[in-house]
Amino acid sequence: MDFTDDKSEFDIRQSALEEMAAEALLVELFNAKKAEVFENVVFEGTRRYYVEDLSERDYSLENTTPYQLDILGHIIEEHAWGLLLCRTADLLLTLFPDYKDKILSFQCQWTKAKMFTLEPKTNFKPLQNGFYINCNHTALHACWFLQDMLDFFGIEKPFVSFLIHRPSSAEPKKVKEYVEKRFKRNFKEFIKSEFGKTDEYAEKVVRMIEKYLNPMLIKFSKSYTNFFLFDDNAILSNYVKRIREMMESDLRYDEKVKKVFNKYLDYLVKFYKENK
Repeated sequence: MDFTDDKSEFDIRQSALEEMAAEALLVELFNAKKAEVFENVVFEGTRRYYVEDLSERDYSLENTTPYQLDILGHIIEEHAWGLLLCRTADLLLTLFPDYKDKILSFQCQWTKAKMFTLEPKTNFKPLQNGFYINCNHTALHACWFLQDMLDFFGIEKPFVSFLIHRPSSAEPKKVKEYVEKRFKRNFKEFIKSEFGKTDEYAEKVVRMIEKYLNPMLIKFSKSYTNFFLFDDNAILSNYVKRIREMMESDLRYDEKVKKVFNKYLDYLVKFYKENK
């Protein structure tokens, strides 16, 4: 069997996906079955998003953030739950103007709180048409509110596509294993092509990160414990900075070791930056 051909075919497919991602929104690629998907996880470079089934109540939404929502071909991209609820309400009231006369009667069964008013209130945000919407919700209840809003407007939820982001600490083990394997493969290819290194050297870098840098990372965070599972450059850069500072002040690390580890951290930062 010619593994070289297999690898080049994978690289071609990966490049094609990346080119399409640059031209279309991720939720559009997902709907068209043109995105890389594993276990309901949709990949966009090193970022990954979860397909949220709005036809079911989800009880595991802590620390999640929305990404892209497709309702009847109208795509909303917001990264905060309150803003997503505002944009969704504005869209639905625009598409179905008759509901303006009914919206004040909207109620969620899981709370007695008013969700729409004509007067400004604490934690309410203004909509485009004079109404105010209640945004005082956890991620879980914001998603439930979204589901109830779709029901109120008669939208068939199985036909609504919704992508959300989960921190790595809240991801299933099977997904993390896939992501780590995918990352290592791409990272080693990056080291070889970007720096002209050998297979053996690239393998060594991965082993050293696993053996030494990941245990350092665990000391700083419960949410991010593996350098191969980051999908946010700003968060990665923050932890890289903290580890560099820790090594600089720790007498157990001599200059030679610090130089090597800092070089591996440079590789990680450059890889994530170029594959975001």
